[in-house]
Amino acid sequence: MTNTQPLDKLSVVIKDGQWNWPLITDIACLEITHMRNHITEGQDRISWKSNNGSFNTSTAYDLFRPPGPKVVWSSLLLGPFKIPKNCFILWLAILGRLSTLDKPWLHHTENNCILCPDGVQETHDHLFFTCSFSRRCLTIIRQQIAFLWPHRHWQRGIHWASSRWCGKHVVNEAFRSLLASLVYHIWQERNSRWFQHRSRTTSIVGNLVVEELRQRIISVQLRQSVSTLGLYRLWKIPWPVKVFPN
Repeated sequence: MTNTQPLDKLSVVIKDGQWNWPLITDIACLEITHMRNHITEGQDRISWKSNNGSFNTSTAYDLFRPPGPKVVWSSLLLGPFKIPKNCFILWLAILGRLSTLDKPWLHHTENNCILCPDGVQETHDHLFFTCSFSRRCLTIIRQQIAFLWPHRHWQRGIHWASSRWCGKHVVNEAFRSLLASLVYHIWQERNSRWFQHRSRTTSIVGNLVVEELRQRIISVQLRQSVSTLGLYRLWKIPWPVKVFPN
């Protein structure tokens, strides 16, 4: 309407503290411009629409994307041991946005879970963790790490984990990342079977999840504490290995 581009900055239409609009061809914009000449009670003041009128990146982001209510599971995606690709898949799984075969727009003639022989429709609830394949992965992990997942209903499990593994205790932070890793590798195994016709055993997947988190824990600089010692013992990491003093 004003010959400006969508990504133009505010400085494009301001010069020496005055409005400097380019050629206007839109009738509505012309009327607004002419109306401005009749407003004489004060000078225009350039400010940002925020509480204090100052600009910063976070307030600009909130103006374009108003913040919604905080979700209870946000802590599951946070922590020093997080692996971005794992957290992304966990985020999609929590929202129910993975392309499971129960989605009506996929139009699959076969919608049973490919990971197990149970003949059950593939859903988020089934994959995490009603499926016999994913349950067996949990058992293998539990045999090595005291990792408890008591719920078969996915969303109930998420709410339980959000309250159980909250805070900054390093063991809780490790369990949050372990969940993300497990969800990621189950989904990866599902895709590998569908699209590449390759499969791995539950033992391989379960051990891969534990080892991935073990290597991640070793790579993070941790201060010496009773909590860190407990974490290393849980993951059977020799003490001390890359543990840093306060």
